Amino acid sequence: MKIIQKKIDFILFILLSSIAVSIYIPVIKEIFSISGHHDFQWSPTKIMLENINHYQYMLEGNTEKILMSQYGEYLHGLYVILIPFGLLEWPVAKIFWFATNLFILIFLPIKLCQKFSLSKIESYLVIFFFSCCIVTKVQLITGQHTLLILLFFSMPFLFNSKLTSFLSGICYFKYTIGYSLFFYFLFLKDFKKLFLSGLPVLIGWIFYSFLTKSNLFDTMFQPFQLAIENQIIGETLNDMPKNKFLFSILEIINIENFNYNGVFLILLSLIVSIFFIQRISKIKDDLQKLSCLTLISLIFLPHYPHDYVLLLPMLIFSIKNFSNLNSKISLIIIIYFLQFFKGFEIYIVKFMKLLNYQTSSLNFFEYLISYANILILLFLLIINIDNKIYLTESNKNEND
Repeated sequence: MKIIQKKIDFILFILLSSIAVSIYIPVIKEIFSISGHHDFQWSPTKIMLENINHYQYMLEGNTEKILMSQYGEYLHGLYVILIPFGLLEWPVAKIFWFATNLFILIFLPIKLCQKFSLSKIESYLVIFFFSCCIVTKVQLITGQHTLLILLFFSMPFLFNSKLTSFLSGICYFKYTIGYSLFFYFLFLKDFKKLFLSGLPVLIGWIFYSFLTKSNLFDTMFQPFQLAIENQIIGETLNDMPKNKFLFSILEIINIENFNYNGVFLILLSLIVSIFFIQRISKIKDDLQKLSCLTLISLIFLPHYPHDYVLLLPMLIFSIKNFSNLNSKISLIIIIYFLQFFKGFEIYIVKFMKLLNYQTSSLNFFEYLISYANILILLFLLIINIDNKIYLTESNKNEND
């Protein structure tokens, strides 16, 4: 019986692998096109290696050395760890960054499935679907860094050591995601992990300032200054708010002479999210905690749809606990976000155009669809925070 099962597993593995390879052929073509990897932070890293402070460079209105949408808003440490890529020419750097993302794409789901005791069939389904879904392919094509951030965010839930606590701080480099882990450690009163995870931020800040010959106090807040600057002057295709997060709909209410309206609402949203993080810190199941923490930022802070790869832990949690009603509902929602949501939005808008709706109405309706997605994610978070999973002996071992 075991021999037959092994043969079935092998055949399934070969079948799914073959399908995945065929799906990735057009993805690879897109990656190596002129516009491929447009979000990969290569040019800010290159500028840093020329001993130029790229934050100051861009705050002064310079963009000549910046490629495409490489806006340089991350914390200093990201550009430090990208130095090996910055030493390469752009076409070669794209190849190695794609290889890095591909490795994480394979390694992380496998490790999560192993850690939280999914069956082989469940693991194959997770790996295949996550690897081939639209959101993941867009993540790879754009050269985004969210998979890297998710890898380090997950480390305290996969391993228990001083090194992994230290490395988990790399997720703070994309602070719109990593902040939830910081507050999670704070609410646990695990000050050792809080201190260790803060070291990469400190080291990255000091090293970046030294390399660019910049004043430490000047560089301290420049990532946030640049993010605010981009928030205010960033392009938008219509009169709707360009960012989508829980309170972004309030941006429609214009406040006279209040240019920082969007920033104020982001801070308000951030404060509300902290109450959810405090509640998550009391959950016993590690996979459930990780799933909810990675979901937090998608609701309360601005993100583009390619960041929905953060739903990977929730995908695994829903499949593992599929017998639970909330997990069944969650799985349907996750599949929608990873594969179908953008197509749904596009075709609804196209249908409205056929009905000759005015442009302003189309813009408003398109924004409402995007905002409705935020509310769906909020619903997903609420039902999983309250998802009472029976803690089996194997679960207890995983959490120890």
